[in-house]
Order: sequence, then structure tokens, then C-alpha cells
Amino acid sequence: MHYPSLFLALSVLSLTQCSSLSIEECANSDWFALGLADGNRGTSAGQLNQYQKDCREFNLSVDTAQWKQGYQQGLASYCLPENGYRVGLAGESYYGVCSNNAFVERYNQGHQQYLTNKRLSEIADRLNTIDREISSLDGKINNLTDKADLLKQKNSLLNEKNQLLDERSRLRRPDMRFELRF
Repeated sequence: MHYPSLFLALSVLSLTQCSSLSIEECANSDWFALGLADGNRGTSAGQLNQYQKDCREFNLSVDTAQWKQGYQQGLASYCLPENGYRVGLAGESYYGVCSNNAFVERYNQGHQQYLTNKRLSEIADRLNTIDREISSLDGKINNLTDKADLLKQKNSLLNEKNQLLDERSRLRRPDMRFELRF
């Protein structure tokens, strides 16, 4: 088999596989560094199972010990209470990976502040929408005022017309004069 054909076959195979890691990543990953990154992000330990599944598709294995060592080191940084607040405030998910209550307490405080900030933002957005709607209504009311002015002008013209019609009608009537004589 020629190398271009092998590359093409592997490319097609990688497109048809449902994996989060490519064959190159499975073969060349620094498992400690990957575990460290996952731990620093507070990724669930179940991520290792996904890596193992992905790499098994290519008949490759994961250096589980290296990944776990990096992961534990990453969690040590991730699970700091001040990071819990930052993670919660950012609205990030927490996957229950920290064993200390201080992280969870700070995460909950940060997450509560995140929810408060999010609701304040929603309220501000809605108030802006309401202001725009009110402004739009004011514009329509102004148009209605203009229409009312036009209607007022029209009514004035109609009144004037009716007066002229009455006057015309009186002018067309034969002159009836009653003379009373005594």
C-alpha cells in the first residue's frame, strides 16, 4: 500500500469514527499534560474513560497512570476556594470533582452572584426593550395626535361645510315673508 493511500484511508476512517481524540492524538499525547489540563478545568474523571474508548478505536492505549497523576495535580489547583468563586462567577459547570467543602461553598457563592448578575442583565435588557416599545408607542401616539389634529381640522372643515350648506339652502328657499297687519 502506498503512503498516500494509507493517509487517505486513515482520513476517511477518522471522519467515520465518533471520537474526540484523533489517531495522532492517541499515539502522541502527553498523557500527564492532558490530565493536568483536564484537572485544571475541573473536568470529570470520567473523561479518562472517553479517552480510553477513543484510543481503543485505533487499537491504541492511554497511559492511565500518567493521566491520573496529571489530573490530580490539576485538581489541586482547580479545587482552591478562590478558584471555586471564579468558576461559579463565570457560570461554569461544576462536576463534583473537589473533595473540600470550601471550594463548593465559594463556588456556590460565585454561582449565586453569577445568577444574580445574569438576572440583572436580563432585567436591563427587558427595561431597554420596554423603553424602545414605549418610545415606539410615543411615536404612534404622536402620529395619532397628528391624526387627531387632522381629524380636528377635518371636523372644522365639515362644520364649515355644513354651515355653508345651510346657508346655501336658506338662500335657495323662496322668500316667504309674512306680513302681519293690524
